[in-house]
Amino acid sequence: MLSTKEYIIQQSAALFNTKGYNGCSLQDIMKATGLKKGGIYNYFKNKDEIAFESFDYSFNLIKQRFKEGLSNCKSSFDKIIAIIAVFESFHTNPVTLGGCPIFNTAVDSTGIHPSLTEKARTAINHLKRYIEIKIDEGIESGEFSTYIKSEELSTLILTSMEGALIMARVNNDHGPVDTVVKHLKKQMKANTLA
Repeated sequence: MLSTKEYIIQQSAALFNTKGYNGCSLQDIMKATGLKKGGIYNYFKNKDEIAFESFDYSFNLIKQRFKEGLSNCKSSFDKIIAIIAVFESFHTNPVTLGGCPIFNTAVDSTGIHPSLTEKARTAINHLKRYIEIKIDEGIESGEFSTYIKSEELSTLILTSMEGALIMARVNNDHGPVDTVVKHLKKQMKANTLA
């Protein structure tokens, strides 16, 4: 069972992700949680603190999804395919309402809220590095071609999947995700030494 603070964070995460920082008011949070202002401020100093903890909550859900997705993978190839599958899952089964909280926060906060922008930057770079490490492991083990540049490939995977997810969401069509997944898998097979 969630504590009151955890419940506020969970409900606020969906609100910030769908309405944005400026669009989400304390009234919205009060309505979603059924708490009065004092009940919320017993746990948080201000709206910023709620937004920061809500973002961290959403990002932890993303990291957990990747951890679960890769838990049974043995080879580096399987790990990269699992990473792609996890990204694909965000279209039909997002971690919170409104799509990718990293992308949404980055777009919503850039030029308006530097601290939230920094949280989004840190999160996206964390994911990029996570993918790089899995690629590097495959290169070191001799599974992937030494011609692969892990930084470039991780950027390609991350930006291709995020872009496909945005197109799929805007057009209410899974097609862009299917197309990118197909091409990324093909590229990974071409770089595998087997």
